[in-house]
Amino acid sequence: MNPFDSPTDATNHRGVHCLVNCHVFATREHVRALEGLLPDEHAASVTLHEIAPQEPVLPEALRQAQCLILEVDPRDQSSLARMEQVRRARPSMPIIAAIQNADFNLTRVLVRQGVFDVVSLPFDVEEVMSRLMDASATFAANSAVALAPMVSVVGSAAAVGATTVVTHLAAALADAGVRRCCIVDLDLQFGQIADYYGIEPPTSVLELLEAGERLDGDLLRNAAFDTGRGPFVISAPTTIHPLEQVDVDGLLRLLDIARREFDFVLLDLPANWTNWTLSAVAASSEVLLVTGQSLSALRHAKRCIELFDSVEIPESCTSVVVNRFEKRLLQKIGADDVERALKRQVRATLAVEKGGLSEAQDRGLLLPEVARRARFSADIAELAGELTGALK
Repeated sequence: MNPFDSPTDATNHRGVHCLVNCHVFATREHVRALEGLLPDEHAASVTLHEIAPQEPVLPEALRQAQCLILEVDPRDQSSLARMEQVRRARPSMPIIAAIQNADFNLTRVLVRQGVFDVVSLPFDVEEVMSRLMDASATFAANSAVALAPMVSVVGSAAAVGATTVVTHLAAALADAGVRRCCIVDLDLQFGQIADYYGIEPPTSVLELLEAGERLDGDLLRNAAFDTGRGPFVISAPTTIHPLEQVDVDGLLRLLDIARREFDFVLLDLPANWTNWTLSAVAASSEVLLVTGQSLSALRHAKRCIELFDSVEIPESCTSVVVNRFEKRLLQKIGADDVERALKRQVRATLAVEKGGLSEAQDRGLLLPEVARRARFSADIAELAGELTGALK
């Protein structure tokens, strides 16, 4: 999962430019017909996929596409649901609906629902290339600012220390040269990021989500509290709110804006899984799964990985952080055992800190502020260095 949008490469079609990376999903008859209509010099601009009416869009193609043409049957609820899933997964990507017998009213309804434009079926190559020209201009405007890397830090279970990892990792990223790192605390019920930094931000992530269409870069920047120790924080609310009330589209829009306003975004997530938490993880550049060293912790971690696999989050984008790691001579479970058990790379092991870490957090401080030479701090700094190198 690339943390940055692919560069806009363009070819010329009678004096206009179109996206190189456009993917078309339609039934076999329409794909075969369009394949025969595309001029050779423009064939590289369009990738064609044969797809059954209820078949899902390929996740890899969805991640790579700069523009997407999708066959839609307005009479089929599963077809409309597929279009909605694509739009939610890539809210800023131009989506062109390919429809038979589309009239003005239907086109207007689809555009209101977030579709960029409509083309007729069977395909007319001139109409297709014209729509791609318009989509190219929109994509270029939306991509003027590259999206920053966004990493979800996920606890395999409660109390494994994911929030501790997030707070210290953000500060370590700042020390590693990330100029503007922002933590978004999405634990709407028990978020503790602000407490760990000893701050009281006036605005929470919930207020940003409730802003709806009014949410923009200015509003988000004003809500991001400067901790004075490197990272910014968009905090969780101070009161408990139902998790199911979060709008997925609004959340993805918030995260998209955060990635444009900051140089690095870290997400702290609740322990309970919902559609919107999965959507946030799926939109991330990388997922760090924080687990313990015990068999019980590893069983929980394996269940999380199975969940990621079920929603087709790539294996290459998920790695493991073993927290409170002990290197004892007779230790039964080592880092290699964790990798074999979970079939994921162990990105880091973080040394156990029995006293200093709790003391620091109780005072609203980070561990390096009370114990500069702690092994945990060195491990976090090493992980930050790896992330800044791998996600550039």
